[in-house]
Amino acid sequence: MVLRGFSAFAILLASAFGILAQDPKPRTLLIGSTGFGEGDAKEKAALKTLKRFITDETGLANEIRRRDGWRELADELAADKLHVGVFQGDEFAWAKSKHPALEPLALGINIDRYPIAYVVARKGGKVSKVVDLEGKDVALAASAPRFLFSFLRKETGKQPEDYFSALKKSENVEDALDDVVDGKVPAAVVEKAALEAFRRRKPGRFKQLEPVAKSDPFPPVVIAFHPGGLDKSLRTSFNTGLLNSSKTERGRTMLTLFRLTGFEPVPSDFGKVLAATEKAYPPPPKDSSKK
Repeated sequence: MVLRGFSAFAILLASAFGILAQDPKPRTLLIGSTGFGEGDAKEKAALKTLKRFITDETGLANEIRRRDGWRELADELAADKLHVGVFQGDEFAWAKSKHPALEPLALGINIDRYPIAYVVARKGGKVSKVVDLEGKDVALAASAPRFLFSFLRKETGKQPEDYFSALKKSENVEDALDDVVDGKVPAAVVEKAALEAFRRRKPGRFKQLEPVAKSDPFPPVVIAFHPGGLDKSLRTSFNTGLLNSSKTERGRTMLTLFRLTGFEPVPSDFGKVLAATEKAYPPPPKDSSKK
């Protein structure tokens, strides 16, 4: 599985293929994200495949630019050096506070419009609250969304790696939760959609777990733009392509592959959720901006 930030903009491009091809003027589409770039061989291969796929399908030149944290991405988007930026929801709350002119184009949803984070422990065990986990191991999936780290910073008052003995990366959420049930780790950090999927797949094991902490709702993945960097007609076409992505076989395949269930228009309460997130979950120090 490629990195979580990479997933959203991959779908963005795949969804908009036919629409962008209608633009008679050759252009290089510049997309920024913080979730890909110098990763493992699997991630690099996925990036290479995606770029070739875009060119083959549309004839469009494209550059997918990794930026070193949300601050750099927000600064370049606001300076019209990028056409589109892909943010995790909490990242966009911070970016919007720093650059108020940035706007959401569409939201990338995985089951829940506003995801929620949980710390889950074995029922009847020694962990009943987060403070019981200080100096202990905590499991989470390797593909865990970054808002889980914001949640842990608030719950512990520290960087997670400084509070827990180790953040044990499991291949997937199911493995992380199985390790809690089996007593291999005292707790796991997961999002609500993944926890619900575990409940459906393994109801007996799910009954052996209990939440010990729960977050406020977070914004989901945000496809963002700056009014000076993406003209209105292209913006409208982009948005239409995103919202219709689940109606085509290709779009559904891409959504499934990248762990999204669809794109949604920006709802009326989105600004309120952004403001609440920015207040409750402030950004990490600059040297930790990748999390």
